[in-house]
Amino acid sequence: MRERILLSALVLASCTPPVAPPEPVADPVTYASPLMGTGGFAFFHGAAFVGAAVPHGLMKLGPDTRGQQYGDLNFIHFSGYWAGDDTITGFSHLHMHGVGVREWGTLILMPVTSTDPSVLTKDGMQSKFSKKGEKASPGRYEVTLAKWNVKAELTASVHSGHHRYTFADGATPHVVLDLSRGLGNTGVSEQTLTEVDATTLRGSMLVSGQFSSGFGGNRVFFDIRTSRPYSVGQRSTDGKVIELGFAPSADPVELLVGISLVSAAGATANLAAEFPDGFAFDAHREAAASAWRARLSRAKVFGGSEEDRATFYSALRLAFLMPTVISDVDGAYVYGGEPGNVGAGEVMLSDFSLWDTYRTTHPLYALLAEDSARSSVQSLLRMSANGRGLPRWPQATGEAGTMVGAPADIVFADAVMRDVPGIDGEALWAEASSEATTGGGSRAGMGRYATLGYVPIEESGRSVGITVEYAHADFALANMGRKLGHDTEAGAFETRSKGWRKLWDPANKVLRERFADGSLVTTPYTLEGWDGYAEANALQTTYMPTWDLEGMDTLFGSREAFLTEFEKFFDAAPGEHQAALAQTTYELRWLERYHYWPSNEPDIHTPFVFAQAGRPDLAAKWSDWARDTFFSAQPDGLPGNDDGGTLGSWFVFAAAGLYPIPGTDRWIIGSPIFPKLELTLPSGVFTITAKDVSPENIYVQSAKLNGKPITTAVFAHSELIAGGTLELVMGSQPSNWGK
Repeated sequence: MRERILLSALVLASCTPPVAPPEPVADPVTYASPLMGTGGFAFFHGAAFVGAAVPHGLMKLGPDTRGQQYGDLNFIHFSGYWAGDDTITGFSHLHMHGVGVREWGTLILMPVTSTDPSVLTKDGMQSKFSKKGEKASPGRYEVTLAKWNVKAELTASVHSGHHRYTFADGATPHVVLDLSRGLGNTGVSEQTLTEVDATTLRGSMLVSGQFSSGFGGNRVFFDIRTSRPYSVGQRSTDGKVIELGFAPSADPVELLVGISLVSAAGATANLAAEFPDGFAFDAHREAAASAWRARLSRAKVFGGSEEDRATFYSALRLAFLMPTVISDVDGAYVYGGEPGNVGAGEVMLSDFSLWDTYRTTHPLYALLAEDSARSSVQSLLRMSANGRGLPRWPQATGEAGTMVGAPADIVFADAVMRDVPGIDGEALWAEASSEATTGGGSRAGMGRYATLGYVPIEESGRSVGITVEYAHADFALANMGRKLGHDTEAGAFETRSKGWRKLWDPANKVLRERFADGSLVTTPYTLEGWDGYAEANALQTTYMPTWDLEGMDTLFGSREAFLTEFEKFFDAAPGEHQAALAQTTYELRWLERYHYWPSNEPDIHTPFVFAQAGRPDLAAKWSDWARDTFFSAQPDGLPGNDDGGTLGSWFVFAAAGLYPIPGTDRWIIGSPIFPKLELTLPSGVFTITAKDVSPENIYVQSAKLNGKPITTAVFAHSELIAGGTLELVMGSQPSNWGK
């Protein structure tokens, strides 16, 4: 009987068709939506750029909008566009991405069909638009302006933009060129405009926004070519807004715009180099798509839901909108008021939201885009020349100086530790270690940190946040120095990196401010307080230095005690989120985020700390909750400002099941959402497989790295950079793996 049952089972198994392997994504560009993160509200606003751009492109050509409910309210229009708006006020050529300030939105073009003097004003040229007629894909933006019945199509290259305006039959085409304004209170001055010939205009302007006003503004040069002769009709009284008229024709009106932050000749040369074929819109659009395809294809998804595929590639696109190329095609650039030249084949980057991007975006570059990683550290090093010191937040041609800590140190160390090719590790070490010792550059805020081990309350209202950031930078420098053979200096930085522990308040189990004499701040501890911290409260800041788990164990008393409190930090988060969503006033939904808060940088890494600490099951639980709750390819698909690709990169890592410890060569194994993911690296392909993965099967049951079983959730960069495999078996219940 037993033999017959076994035989029947074998026959049945032989008749069962094999499970088809997961299908790869054929073209990631079709999944990447520029609308991701363009909506939301207040601290749930992603501030993502929606228009036409290529990876790292200076040219970010897109619509600036307003709406009936909120007008052009500042904090939802940092990138010029908000998904809830219904009116376009013009198409401008320069934008920031994902940041919490208004900058750029300058050099505006707008097609119209009227010669009424009102079209020279923002209110007069604006037009309603239909969301149904709006199309956005990487490198392309298209919309129909209802008021003027004009179809507007935009595409871009690194320094150049291409407009194609299709007017209705019988309409007389006009295009308004507005040099008078930018986003919000952005100042535009010193405008020049020359009508070179019947199809060419050239000029310049000085733009001073919330960042750039601190260093005197950015000078922008432009070269505009029209597809057929124009005539200048109306002009504003100050000459900063003009209306260009074109003869009626069945053909669209097209305009090419080249820009430079260096010179007028640079703008002309950039345009000539990037659009040598003239008004070949379709070819330019496909070139932009191809540039994105080359980047996005470095991560090939197999299987997964359509929604997860869309979120993954939309998030990956966000990682390459900034930093921005500020050098011209000949390598010339201006930074800090001084000219420079990077030479052939290199680029100078700026627009680094470093306090944010060091956590996720730069490790992502080290993994998938070594050219971006190399250019980033080389550019930051150039910025430190002539005594300027390493920046914290360089915007275009100058240093905005915002945020805290020494994030460039961590970016440098991460690149060295992950063996990014083509960088001079000793030069990076020399600059960063010198500043960390002498207190120059981004270390100018250290004060007595070097002697006390912490920043005292007398020296900063963000003393705890600054202390933790400097400690992380010192930890990263210790790793970097040891790898480069500077053992003595590395040991000193390692010792100093533990100074954050001195801020421990054992009564409340959080980090708190201390005076220079060592005494604790006297104000009562409250969960709601933000004084002493940087964009976080005491609890969120306490779990920032988790690169020092030994310190956590010491302060909390044991690993078990740490994990007990750490779980509480997460357990309260869903309730806080639901309470915020229940607010009747939508604008207040950001309130009461005192525990794990995935939208803000200080604690975005914390779910993966569980895996570091021997509880990968909890890492899976909470990273999965954050992915599902806060991320999608929709306009409200980011939980906060993307900050130059930071949150987009977070999702890419969380979906891949791989997360970095910044400033090290370490990777943490998380919980993938795809059955297979191929990462194309310079030296080979690293494949992550997740057998039986599903929305329910989020827990790793077993793992093999390059064919060998592993029992820990942390491994070295050297084990993946040459290619290989990470094979995970997934299940619906936590297992003992990794504990």
